[in-house]
Amino acid sequence: MVKFSCFHLFIVMLTFGVSLAEETNAQELLARPVSITIVNQDIRTALSRIGKSAEIKFSYDPTLLQNANKVNLTVRNEPLAQVLDKVLNPLRLSYDVSGKYIILKRQQAQSLLEMRGRMNPLSVPIDVTVSGKVTDENGSELPGVNVLVKGTQRGTSTDSNGEYTLSVPDPSAVLVFSFVGYETMEMAVGNNTRLNVSLKVNTKALSEVVVVGYGTQSKKDVTGSIASLNTQAIKDMPVTNIAEGMAGRMPGVLVQQASGAPGSGPSIKIRGLGSISAGNGPLIVVDGQPLNSGDLVNGSGLNLINPNDIETVDVLKDASATAIFGSRGANGVVMITTKRGKAGKSTINLDYYTGIQEVSKTMDMLNAQQFVDFSKSAHNNAYLERVPGASVSDLNSARPAGQRYRYPRGEFPGLDFDNPAGIQSYDYQSLIFRTAPISNYQLSASGGSDKVQYMVSGNYLKQDGIIKQSGIDRYTFRSNVDAQVSPRIKVGMSISPSFTKERRVNSDGHWASNGVINAALSQVPIVPIYQADGVTYNSQASIAAPYDWAGVTNPVANITEADNNVNTLRLLGNTYLEVGIWKTLKYRGSVGGDITYLRQNLYRASTMPLNQLLPPNVSTGSSITSQNINWVTNHTLDYSFDLGTAHRFTALIGVEAQQNTLENNRVDANNFPNDIVRTVNAGVISGGSSFKEQWSLASYFGRVGYTFNDKYLFNASIRRDGSSRFGANQRYGVFPSASVGWRVSEEPFLKNVAAISELKLKASFGLSGNNAFANYGSIGTLGIDNYVIGNGLANGLATNVIGNPNLTWEKSRQTDIGMELGLFKNRVFFLADYYSRITSDLLLSVQVPSLTGFTSANQNIGRVENKGMEFGLTTRNTVGTLAWTTDLNLSFNRNTVLALGPTGDAIRSGSGVGETNITVLGEPLGNFYGYQQIGVFRDQAELDAYPHFADSRPGDVKFADVNNDGVINANDRTLIGNNQPDFIYGINNTVTYGGFDLSISAQGVQGGQILNLSRRFIENLEGNQNQLATVLDRWQSPEQPGNGIVPRANTRSTGNNNAISSRWIESASYFRIRNITLGYRLPSSLSDRLKIQNARVYAGVQNAFTFTKYLGYNPEVSGYENALTGGVDYGSYPLARTYTIGLNLSF
Repeated sequence: MVKFSCFHLFIVMLTFGVSLAEETNAQELLARPVSITIVNQDIRTALSRIGKSAEIKFSYDPTLLQNANKVNLTVRNEPLAQVLDKVLNPLRLSYDVSGKYIILKRQQAQSLLEMRGRMNPLSVPIDVTVSGKVTDENGSELPGVNVLVKGTQRGTSTDSNGEYTLSVPDPSAVLVFSFVGYETMEMAVGNNTRLNVSLKVNTKALSEVVVVGYGTQSKKDVTGSIASLNTQAIKDMPVTNIAEGMAGRMPGVLVQQASGAPGSGPSIKIRGLGSISAGNGPLIVVDGQPLNSGDLVNGSGLNLINPNDIETVDVLKDASATAIFGSRGANGVVMITTKRGKAGKSTINLDYYTGIQEVSKTMDMLNAQQFVDFSKSAHNNAYLERVPGASVSDLNSARPAGQRYRYPRGEFPGLDFDNPAGIQSYDYQSLIFRTAPISNYQLSASGGSDKVQYMVSGNYLKQDGIIKQSGIDRYTFRSNVDAQVSPRIKVGMSISPSFTKERRVNSDGHWASNGVINAALSQVPIVPIYQADGVTYNSQASIAAPYDWAGVTNPVANITEADNNVNTLRLLGNTYLEVGIWKTLKYRGSVGGDITYLRQNLYRASTMPLNQLLPPNVSTGSSITSQNINWVTNHTLDYSFDLGTAHRFTALIGVEAQQNTLENNRVDANNFPNDIVRTVNAGVISGGSSFKEQWSLASYFGRVGYTFNDKYLFNASIRRDGSSRFGANQRYGVFPSASVGWRVSEEPFLKNVAAISELKLKASFGLSGNNAFANYGSIGTLGIDNYVIGNGLANGLATNVIGNPNLTWEKSRQTDIGMELGLFKNRVFFLADYYSRITSDLLLSVQVPSLTGFTSANQNIGRVENKGMEFGLTTRNTVGTLAWTTDLNLSFNRNTVLALGPTGDAIRSGSGVGETNITVLGEPLGNFYGYQQIGVFRDQAELDAYPHFADSRPGDVKFADVNNDGVINANDRTLIGNNQPDFIYGINNTVTYGGFDLSISAQGVQGGQILNLSRRFIENLEGNQNQLATVLDRWQSPEQPGNGIVPRANTRSTGNNNAISSRWIESASYFRIRNITLGYRLPSSLSDRLKIQNARVYAGVQNAFTFTKYLGYNPEVSGYENALTGGVDYGSYPLARTYTIGLNLSF
């Protein structure tokens, strides 16, 4: 009943909005009062002035105004309709109204259409031939202009003199004139046989606005570094998160999708990593509302926002753009603007796509027979090496037990390694992966009158994951309403509730922690899924004990016998009030909230095998609830004014307050009586936890701008933040910035150079901050501590963290120098930026005197630099009816640690297997740290001639003696790689021809490495887990040395073969064709018959091809999202290749 009622309410809202706008728009427009005095001006100037006064635009054929007399007119508060009659009737012109346009036409008693109407209705229709000339505003001929009959594929191009001739099927046809660098113009044929057209230079690229902090700015006036994305470019991609669509489209923005799990969000890094302990992700702002960070899987929380509701994305990169966000802007700011209604005819859009997903890559693992041969070799090598007089023919009974010398020889039915032909092989990857469907439904409506505009949308996404059982159902709704309640007052509201149901699987991590991916790769291919009864789950533990094997868990059971269900309810919204106080002085106030409620239910059934334990096992369950409430309010005064025609000033001042409250509760239970009731109340409560934390921010900010003659630009901003997160002595910080620009193309010496349409030089400097720390790091907190009183133990509290009243935010000082160059009416547009960002006061844990009672405390003492260059190139080419747009971007970044506390001691980090990373002075953050492999010892002579571990043998790994002391030990560990790329790039192409359109998007990373820890287990050559097929090229003897990288098989591994070393370091470089989409727009003749305004069908493939040398599933992997341990692969959910077909309809 609730679903039924909500659906009908939505339809009623759409219907009401459509009918209201259509009935009132034209009447309201023509009733607008006009007050104007025109003295002896030409008709074009008169119409332009009337248009500005009434806030309308005119569309007309210039020939209609030829030989018109000068206009003299004085009116006071007369309706627009009467003003138009006074001006147009003497010229024998009439008009039609379309939205905010007044379309002029000639008053004609008899038209070609009427003449045709008197013809014999049985006669064959006769085409109308139309000719004319196309010129620019100065009267110069324009060759190569496309002239197309709207809604058809009939067209031509102008010749070298700007002339064209075209047959049209009907006088009611509309001709579309388009030329790169000029505004597209539409003209109705009507009774004309000759149409001369004057095209205007397209200044839209320069007059477009970008969203900046607390306002907008014209692109031509921008002096900072801002990258923009119009979501029209990605509307057909099956992306569930807008960040996925940003990949490869913005210079300096690295988007990495480490996990393909439904509902997971990519990470966004802008101009490198700037922090060791704090967050490195950007601030996300939606319609002025900062987002909650989401939970650990959801990342920035963007996955709960419907990408179809987003109009534009503007990424603020340099300090002049981000400093106005103060202590939240050090890592850049992503400004998201959602779609809003526009005055005019209401439109209803239906967008739908459906498709299938498949795993984009599988690992090449051993089959049963290959594994048996390899495993026998590993067991025999260990036996022969350690037991004098041993022979490979010795039976298991002759081999010592518990020493990994024995292997299956018939002790279990069907498992005799001496007769492998009959052993059945199991491909566990095929048992966990599936071909999964995905569908997306979007219904939206927008429109309105001059007084009220609206946009409402509803969306349903259903995505099953490529790992069985995983998936997501997401329901979103959005309503954006703007109302001009009086000439001075405007109000608006945006509200977007969403509900998400996630079915997660534990895909990542080691098999001992029930990681599905690692278990599927490690499980030996000879173990069946079920035990002999065909019902109870099996695992490697069923055969492990006699041979001292690892008890790898069953990946299928890890999926089916474990619940991880997450329901998230979110409400994102804000409301605003704008008041025109005096002339251009405007007040704007807004209040917004981001409220998230999450409920997670975990359950592990008794039927699930565990490490070395077959079922039944103890069942466990947990119930987790989390509530995050984020409130923000800001109030600004905005003023702009001109001094004469040369000077333009803008100013903004404001205040802002933000408060965030997070509550979390968890209850754990075990010993459930059965696996039917899986809520914690059915088990025995075994523990629980609860916490509540809060932080707040109070701010004052301002910005000024000055432009002289549209050539010389200056902008400056300042913000003062006070944060509850920092110490009492450093609670407030000031973040200033300034930038300048020079539009060289407006100088007299370049203004008449036809090839250069825009040339701007710009520079900026500023300071921004990072407050993404734990909430209570500056104060001493209490923890549970028990005391002995008498003969008993008393519960108590004691200080567990030492406070630091001087703890403050990290500060980023950034310099940016850039250039923008437009050529040939901006058909070619190039941009370049150089930047240097030094982040100081990094939060580090340092040693403190023992008399404090603590060993370490947090202090602001580190420093990191990021510097680099960014390039972007856009070309627009048109040949006849073929239009081709290419966008290229290329970005370089170098990350260097400049300071690490008073002693400069290295920071050593790990990711589950001991030390894997190190951060040292003069190098990037988070280097991989280990031994350097230089080969495999081929024979005893080579072993004797080079330093090695005491137990090394021929066939073991040969490590470099880095310090040249003649000994291989821990002191020979060194830097063996880093995850940060040398450069990133993107290539995006869009081609249209007639009704067809084709888009191809590609993106890549060059340089950087990955520490493949998964491979450390599936290429350890110890014989008791399945292995990559690379082990087939292992060392087997001096005569069969293999590839010189993979050592020998040995269940009792020697020579420290599996230590963290360069053997596990792989290239992170890749080139990925992210999307290919082919679409076809139905001709208007067909859509008109179907009563549809616009119809388009398309087909596409996402993650089509990936070219990489990386052996793992995904070269974008970064299993531990941390600056100190990035780029570690410990088994992550693979990306899906998605095939879709879709439909766009407009009514």
